[in-house]
Amino acid sequence: MTDWFFLLSPAWRPFLDPLPLHEHWMWLLLPLTLVIALVYKTLKTEDLSKLPGQTLRLTVTILVFMAVAAGGLLLITRWL
Repeated sequence: MTDWFFLLSPAWRPFLDPLPLHEHWMWLLLPLTLVIALVYKTLKTEDLSKLPGQTLRLTVTILVFMAVAAGGLLLITRWL
């Protein structure tokens, strides 16, 4: 098939037609940090019975530091 066929296709193309989530992007930070913390703690933890607690603690830590960094950058941009 030629390239023009894909331009006429009604199918959703993830990288060419992204979902309109511009106003809801902040809610995607929670699952992103949860998955990152889960994978990291799965690789680093010796006792997997402690995995849920350590994952939750790391998720909260990441979110808190992201909020602090965002607040600091907001203050810097408002000050300058």
